Amino acid sequence: MYNNLIENLTEFIKTLENPEKPHHYFPVPEGATSKGKKVELGFSCYAMKCYFMLDKWNQLDNKIKENWKKHINSFQSLNNKFPNNSFIDKTVLDDYEKFNLQKDMKNLFKFSINTIGIKKYELSKQRLNKTIVAETKQAISTLYMVGDKNQLPYLDFPKKEEDIFNHLNLFDWDKPWNAGAQFASLCVFVSTQLNGVEKIDAVNSLVKFINSKVNEGTGLYFENKLPNSVESINGAMKVLTGFEWLESKIHYPEKIIDYCLSQEPNNEGCDLVDIVYVLNRCGKQTEYKKAEIIKYLNFVESLIMKHFIEDDGGFSYFLEKSQTHYYGVKISEGLAKADIHGTTLLIWALSLIDNFRTDDNSLFKVIKA
Repeated sequence: MYNNLIENLTEFIKTLENPEKPHHYFPVPEGATSKGKKVELGFSCYAMKCYFMLDKWNQLDNKIKENWKKHINSFQSLNNKFPNNSFIDKTVLDDYEKFNLQKDMKNLFKFSINTIGIKKYELSKQRLNKTIVAETKQAISTLYMVGDKNQLPYLDFPKKEEDIFNHLNLFDWDKPWNAGAQFASLCVFVSTQLNGVEKIDAVNSLVKFINSKVNEGTGLYFENKLPNSVESINGAMKVLTGFEWLESKIHYPEKIIDYCLSQEPNNEGCDLVDIVYVLNRCGKQTEYKKAEIIKYLNFVESLIMKHFIEDDGGFSYFLEKSQTHYYGVKISEGLAKADIHGTTLLIWALSLIDNFRTDDNSLFKVIKA
């Protein structure tokens, strides 16, 4: 089954490449918005990940590979609004910064509520800053995936223990999906951008910090009350991706396995890959309930295949509906078409499932987030 699927998926990714601009990929084969056709950085990273996971990267001509890596590096910017040498997609930035009366009024209301202390809302500027960090993390991790690195050093992030603790405690660990993503980003930056004693100290500080967030009862990472299953599993996934960069062990893999196996998987791209990733990583650290994990993963695999759009040869993020937004930018009309985001995530999920079942003799290559 996988051999034919791999070829279909490879052809699907090829059809999304802009014929007028190499290494620029459209989000969908049909129904893209004008902005969706202009977003470049994220979709170029997605396509590179797909080629790598499908084991097609090394079949590309060396000149194509070098030019593609240069294309991703071309998005590094000295924009003084953001950390030096961040990776910035102009279309994404412009969409955040454009005037929108309804959006601006909503942001003003949230600011007012924050000021009087009734509730703590995330403001547009905070969302934009997180988006730039996330895009930078993705670009750096993608380049490292293919044995390359960012052309300019990215060093504008907390490195000392006190600064790391202060930064990560800014986020709401009652909602570990977002907070865990910030932890994961720091893990990537520390692992790829630092060296020597500075790197060792920062790694130790990150481990020390996350030790304070692990819940001994469930093995999950959060504060106060156990969040809903989506928040809990997706939050754990983010934290565990950070552990993979730090080469750290999971605290209570058996407890996390029990929790995941007790949950009904959700049918969206992110949710599917997140529970698969968590079970793969925890199951690699222990022999606990291996047969049950495989049975569960087989069921998730059947859900993944329901996302396959035969006519396109790719996966849709939603069931019979393409992904519509990328970091708040509307990229498609949500037709019953495959899309680059869903395809990337679900190839990753399949690679993790096959990797776990075949004890590393997978048809796919597994990546780090």
